[in-house]
Amino acid sequence: MVTIKINFDPGLRVGQTLYLIEKDFDHKNYKNGNIVAQIEIKSIFQTSFIGKRARGVGNLGLVKDKNLMVAVPLVSERIEPAIVERKKGDYHFSRNEIAESIRAYKHTISLDPSSPMGHFRLGLLYKKTGEAYISAGAEFSMAWKNRKRFGNPQEELEFYTEYVDYLNHKYETEGFKNQSILLKSMEIIREAFKLTGSDPELLINSALTYYYLYRERSTSDKTPTQASANRKKSDAYFEISEKLTKDANKLTPSDYRIYLLTCKLYLDRIGELTGQSGLGESEEIGILKNKFADSLEKYKTFKPASVPGDPYVLKSIN
Repeated sequence: MVTIKINFDPGLRVGQTLYLIEKDFDHKNYKNGNIVAQIEIKSIFQTSFIGKRARGVGNLGLVKDKNLMVAVPLVSERIEPAIVERKKGDYHFSRNEIAESIRAYKHTISLDPSSPMGHFRLGLLYKKTGEAYISAGAEFSMAWKNRKRFGNPQEELEFYTEYVDYLNHKYETEGFKNQSILLKSMEIIREAFKLTGSDPELLINSALTYYYLYRERSTSDKTPTQASANRKKSDAYFEISEKLTKDANKLTPSDYRIYLLTCKLYLDRIGELTGQSGLGESEEIGILKNKFADSLEKYKTFKPASVPGDPYVLKSIN
């Protein structure tokens, strides 16, 4: 670990690469120097008595106890203009000026290609407007690849939440068949929960992912040797999805989407267990039916009149 004194900040970010250079501190007379280490910034902090500092890690075998200069790659000189351009894009997007917003976000990316925010914002625009929806996935993928450069935890969380929502929709549009999409969602969810486990949107989107994983396991073809393993995974995914909906319910008890999801979750579980023998399972079905009835009533109570009823749930009522 090395500590850096920051005299000039061109827009340093956690995850950024810096170079340590052995050279004379007299810049005018001694311009050249040797790069002796490469580090990645792990934290940036401000103190009242020593000023702004950063800490980084890397291969520091040649550094020892020397005082060295720090060099920032040239692309970093364009970080601040990129941030300004991205904020322009946000402004245009808020005014529904889509063409201007796209231009600003693309300019952001050209100025700072490895920043996740430009890719995230452009992907979010494509996702929300429905324009170039496939391109949204490519932009989200680039933001994910560069996620270590997120400097704001709230923006990072927003990205993870939107990406999971995008992948859930992608799984739906591809006919509920591409399980690799769900596995990617799980990876993103794990990263998101390192930041917080109490964001309602993250909880709802994550619960939907695990519901889809539950359906994959509970309805997949099973050989005798796979049956036990599939059942264990199916049970685990069901329990995770149910827990996530309960956690979301504590935060936003009037969100109809929670009850829509639990209706589907309990309906599928009832269908899975119906016909299986054993008193314990019959009792479980009875409990599930009560849970479904409770979720259905709350779904009907909180669903906005402008939102059409879900065909899957309505079919079960009829």
